[in-house]
Amino acid sequence: MDIKIVHTSDLHLGSTFKVLGSKSKLHRIDCQNVLTNIIDLCIKEKVKALLIGGDLFDTAEPQKSLVKFVISEFERLNKEKITVFISSGNHDPHKNGSVWLAYRFPSNVIIFDSSDLEAKEIDGLTVYGLAYIDDTKEPLKGFKANDFDNFKIGLIHGSIIDINWEEEPEKGYRRITTADLNNCKLDYVALGHFHDTLEIKSKTKCFYSGTPEPLTFKNKKDCSIILASYNDGNVTIRSIKTNIREFETLEIDCTNFESDSGIRKIIEKNKDKNKALRLVLKGLPSLDLNLDIELLLKEFDENYFLLKIVDNIHLPENLIEDETIRGNLIRLIKAEIGKEKDSEKKKRLENALRIGVGHLDKKL
Repeated sequence: MDIKIVHTSDLHLGSTFKVLGSKSKLHRIDCQNVLTNIIDLCIKEKVKALLIGGDLFDTAEPQKSLVKFVISEFERLNKEKITVFISSGNHDPHKNGSVWLAYRFPSNVIIFDSSDLEAKEIDGLTVYGLAYIDDTKEPLKGFKANDFDNFKIGLIHGSIIDINWEEEPEKGYRRITTADLNNCKLDYVALGHFHDTLEIKSKTKCFYSGTPEPLTFKNKKDCSIILASYNDGNVTIRSIKTNIREFETLEIDCTNFESDSGIRKIIEKNKDKNKALRLVLKGLPSLDLNLDIELLLKEFDENYFLLKIVDNIHLPENLIEDETIRGNLIRLIKAEIGKEKDSEKKKRLENALRIGVGHLDKKL
């Protein structure tokens, strides 16, 4: 008979999502709804357990209403005799005053509280987990699971050192090596901390589940949970898409654009009311491109969950600085740009030059 578990992590419930502005509260609710959907999936699939690999909450002391919501969802699993295993993460560490010590969770919830991996066993399933108490712990260093017939899982919030952690400020937390994985004698290692679904190549089957709902524009378009099944010593993995919203970044080279029609076509093509689109405009277009971002946002904002347009275009290199009014304006403002150290002020000067030349060209 199969033993099935769901592996998730990094929900970051209660995150502020400041980058989303007026949509931040809605996305906090999205993340709660995703947890509800995961609970529904656990019940539908009749899994043995739900494993959460850290950062269930965005802070160690979340709002009481949020904790009560989570407890009520875990109670639904309790009624179905489904166990919840939780290893805390660097955002919700196990410490005095933390959510893990301040609240009473249902009887089906096992919260690891040791600084070292410890085994918790239920009916054919053994989960080795540990609490997140410090950043420097190497969870699997020197570890070997006991030899018995159970489905043996490691539940860890930590950093595999052999993957690209570019732009991740927390990349060094809780180091795990491929050698650690090869020698641990576990059937499956359920990881949290990296925010995209990722298989780690080793002798032991090992995955980051990734966040089930996008947290930033760095996340991949599709977010998932892992459904792992164990039968006669074999582990099979199925990734199941979970995200309600889709976050996407598109970079557009505007060098050959003389109007905003090309930008409008891209915005029109990608519109989706569940999508948060971050459009990054780059390149060196001619001064003929008169860009009005506020107007574009007003026109298309209702077609998206969120639309952000980032103006990273710069002045073309072949501007003529002759003795005409136009040429003198170019010369004067370029001189000010050259002296300015602040990048935002430089950008404002560039935009001022575009607008000024645009007005002159219309008059001339």
